[in-house]
Amino acid sequence: MKSRTKYLIISGFGLLIIMLIPFLGIIDLDISKLFSNDPDSFIFWQLRFPRTIMAFLVGSSLALGGLIFQNIFKNSLATPYTLGVSSGAAAGTVAALKLNLALSIFGINLVYIAGFLGGILSILLILGIARITRSYSVYTILMSGVAINFFFSAFILLLQYMVDITQTISVLRWLMGSISTSGYKDILILLPIWIFFVATAILLNKELVLISGGENFAATRGLDVKKFRILLFIIVSLITGVIVSITGPIGFIGLIVPHIARQFVKDDFRFLVIVTVIFGGILLAVADLLARTLIPPAEIPVGVITSFFGAPFFLFILITSLRKKI
Repeated sequence: MKSRTKYLIISGFGLLIIMLIPFLGIIDLDISKLFSNDPDSFIFWQLRFPRTIMAFLVGSSLALGGLIFQNIFKNSLATPYTLGVSSGAAAGTVAALKLNLALSIFGINLVYIAGFLGGILSILLILGIARITRSYSVYTILMSGVAINFFFSAFILLLQYMVDITQTISVLRWLMGSISTSGYKDILILLPIWIFFVATAILLNKELVLISGGENFAATRGLDVKKFRILLFIIVSLITGVIVSITGPIGFIGLIVPHIARQFVKDDFRFLVIVTVIFGGILLAVADLLARTLIPPAEIPVGVITSFFGAPFFLFILITSLRKKI
């Protein structure tokens, strides 16, 4: 089977799954009433359909971010959250929840803005450390990210200790990660960013392939490794900050999906990007379906579902990589 045909089949199968998911749930929908004023129409078009699309956008973005970070940092365990951006965004969001910032600016919730600013702060801190040490190496960026991650995690714990019991419940639920969107407002925020992100990854596929061969190899081919790595670090981190501010931290999608996608695509990075995007979107959409149907009428935070299945996969990757070094 030709590669293009295989990728078209994968894409078509993924699209079919995404189309079917909104029809599934604890309440059976009458398809004939979807274009009327019936409650079934509201459930489908205002609850399930936008939620599925949001899950696809978030999952595909996290998966693509993981693929890029694993590529530029030469680390199979890297994720979009590795460098502490998620903790920075989470700290900003928790602070906003503590202050009860329910206002909006240009239609965007201040909680989202606070989370995004927290993510930007973590980026600035990492770049500041790299500038002070005059080192933009993989080691410096990764270690700076780990330190900043610990700092913001401690700040989040402090805020949780300070909030009252009602705020504690909302903060804890948000920290578990959730795709509890209603309507299309959040989709309109994320969709343009998603399009830019996927297009950028496809357009920069040659540079990403070069840097995957090592810094020296990429440099001899004319790539400014330092600037390229910083550019992608900023792009992925900003998008991660946006996602975390909206949905909370949803783990393991960015870790496991790139590894799964590489089993299907081995020779063309452009198609690897596409397959990663599709698989990431499908995986989170299916996880969200499980989150809202496993224990009705209650709903499990989707971050719990992804962590439940992602943790064993993480250990499998870790053990496999260690055994290869022996």
